[in-house]
Formats: sequence, C-alpha cells, structure tokens
Amino acid sequence: MLLHRLDLNGICISTGSACDSKNTQISHVIEAIDVPREYAEGTIRISFGRDSTLEEATRIAKAVVSILQV
Repeated sequence: MLLHRLDLNGICISTGSACDSKNTQISHVIEAIDVPREYAEGTIRISFGRDSTLEEATRIAKAVVSILQV
C-alpha cells in the first residue's frame, strides 16, 4: 500500500535490494540483521544520490508520515 501511495505522489521507492531490483525477495541485508520476517516483508528502500536534496528527503518523509497516519 505504501509503495503504491508514494508512487501516486510521484515518489519512486522499491521493496527489494538495490543489487537485485528484479527480485522481490527480502533483502539479504535485512535478513543479515535479523529483522523479524513480518517486518522484513514490509520494508522499503529509499535511494538517495549525490544530487538528492534535503528538500526531497523532507518531502519523502512527510509523505510517508501522512500516508501512515491515515
């Protein structure tokens, strides 16, 4: 639900590993830090690059909070 709602707001995120974007399995990093499966299946990945701005990060954070408060 979060992935879809963020997409509708023009925010592109992923549910998989950055190393394997075609695979929808739980990230090996999430598994390695022993995140419980019920949480691991609901993780999202937000990627930032050199040109990302504080304003973009703030917009994403506000969108996530707004969606989850509903």
